[in-house]
Amino acid sequence: MVAIATEDDGFTIIELLDGWELEAGDVLTWRNGYGLGSETYVNVSRGTRAEVYVQNHSVSRASLRQQLLL
Repeated sequence: MVAIATEDDGFTIIELLDGWELEAGDVLTWRNGYGLGSETYVNVSRGTRAEVYVQNHSVSRASLRQQLLL
């Protein structure tokens, strides 16, 4: 699971379904703003894309550990 900081409303939580490699600072985009479930995300920094499973949007910093199952 990965937490993605968004510019406007906290964090988006995704589950990586394959060996897609991400690093802190990578810029990600997606078309379906608040879509849940299977979605295609694009890593603009590396020029790659992958199918991910979107768990949640608008997650506060205080709720991150719980959302990431830590």
